Amino acid sequence: MATSGRKSGRIFIIIALLLIVIVAAAAVVWLRLRPLLQPAEPVAEDSPQIQIEEMVDIVITTQFVNRGEVINESVVTMIPFPKNELVAGTFFTEMESVVGKRAIYPLEARMPLTPRMLIDGETGGSIAAFDIPVDKTALSVMIDRESMIAYAPRAGDHVMVIGCMLLVDVDPENQSILPNYTGSVTKQILTAESSTESLTVIIASGGPGSTQGRTELDPTLNEPVYVVPSEPQRPRLVCQNVIQDAIVLRMGNFPLSGEEPTPADQVVVPEGEEAQPAPEIPAPDIVTLVVSPQDAVVLTYMKKANIMLTLALRNPNNIQTILTDAVTQQYLMDQKNIPLPAKLPFALESRRGVYAPLTEQP
Repeated sequence: MATSGRKSGRIFIIIALLLIVIVAAAAVVWLRLRPLLQPAEPVAEDSPQIQIEEMVDIVITTQFVNRGEVINESVVTMIPFPKNELVAGTFFTEMESVVGKRAIYPLEARMPLTPRMLIDGETGGSIAAFDIPVDKTALSVMIDRESMIAYAPRAGDHVMVIGCMLLVDVDPENQSILPNYTGSVTKQILTAESSTESLTVIIASGGPGSTQGRTELDPTLNEPVYVVPSEPQRPRLVCQNVIQDAIVLRMGNFPLSGEEPTPADQVVVPEGEEAQPAPEIPAPDIVTLVVSPQDAVVLTYMKKANIMLTLALRNPNNIQTILTDAVTQQYLMDQKNIPLPAKLPFALESRRGVYAPLTEQP
């Protein structure tokens, strides 16, 4: 009995110890999990302050505006722009400041307008003047297709200007082309009926038939003969590069209205309509060059003197000054090693067959 009682006491003690351990463990877990199980108190959050940025309206284009075109309300609009980023005088802020002005440059759509893009529509001058550097001037020259390099140059190209002139001998006093005409002078003495002495001189000229010649000694007859020209004096040709670097401002005429034609790819075609074909551009017969003021005077003199002008296209990357020699007939034969043909007792026949010149049949 005593033994069984001791066994029962031990069992109770073990059970009690287990309960104590379990309760202690449960208490530890409860203490650790208690903050997590409690509902979180709402934390007052700082509400962000909304800053409203001050804006100002600026003028922009709504469609393509060609160079020289007058600005109207249909091609511009106003959009907001941050005021703190706007530099005074950079953009237009009023529609009235833009309407009626002309575009100096082609303006793309949605482009903010600045004062340097526009000029006054009535008193602002020509658009072309803004393309000329401040130390240069522009001059137009009439020229043909061959001298214009087959219409190859465009605005901005660099060209040389070559001038060719025909020189003739003239009388220093009369400034007339030699040879001179000769005339006969006859002196008439006083007649017998008059009691006063008088002298009358009669000058007669034979015109082209009295061309002044020269006296030569004929080697066969050993007699002097008077030789007269068989034709008018032949002028002597000389060519030289007179302007080394000129800039092409325009090929052809400027528009009288000052407004450039709108490019075909920028023409706004209403929906449902077909685009009109672009008009054919006539071949230019005049070119406007940008040159120095002194070269402008040189070109003016050459035009008035009917000196033949030819353009030579230059590479835009070549900025060197080109110095050339004047070309004459003697220079051509010496530099290109062209011999003077000998006078032979035979010659080449004229063109034959389809290349023969047409002659009238008797």
